[in-house]
Amino acid sequence: MISVLLVDDHPVVIEGLRKLLSTTTDIDVTGEARDAATALEQAKMLRPDVILLDLRMPGATGIQAARRLREQQFPGAVIVLTSYGDQAYVRQALEAGADGYLLKSTPSDQLIQSIRDAARGRRQLSPELLDGVLQDFGGLAREKTHRDADLSNDDREILRRAAEGGTNREIGQAMNRSEIAIKKRLQGIYAKLGAVDRAHAVAEAIRRGLI
Repeated sequence: MISVLLVDDHPVVIEGLRKLLSTTTDIDVTGEARDAATALEQAKMLRPDVILLDLRMPGATGIQAARRLREQQFPGAVIVLTSYGDQAYVRQALEAGADGYLLKSTPSDQLIQSIRDAARGRRQLSPELLDGVLQDFGGLAREKTHRDADLSNDDREILRRAAEGGTNREIGQAMNRSEIAIKKRLQGIYAKLGAVDRAHAVAEAIRRGLI
């Protein structure tokens, strides 16, 4: 039997979820809370397998509650269940330690299956949020790549102009630098990217999303 704690400040939502989950034979609602403070107390006392956590509640938010649960080493799954699909909320919830983020528009059968999957340790995400999460992840990955490569804005400008076919002299004229200065700068860029020549450096920069 999968034990579930429902956390939402709207009684009608709690009642609806409890009624829905009562139609199953393997999920049991063992507790409910209307605010984050009560949720933390219930989680500690009941140790449910899954917590369905609203995002906006009196006192602390669902994101803050998720963070506190992880700080207290709560072993169960924490799923944010909300009407808000803003990408910033999704990112903050996952960073806070939530195991999933589902919208309240999720069909009943999918919600039930998500609870089962979450109890087995599988992360959950509403399909309509997936593209945004992947784009967000890609953006963070590109930022990390930029930091790891340690390329300055001037370095990337030189690479962009080199990719367009500019010679050292042409790049120097465009950036108000000498041809020799550009040549030396390119040598440093090669070292940062692990490249052996201009073409290799440009290809590597494009591959990493640096230019």
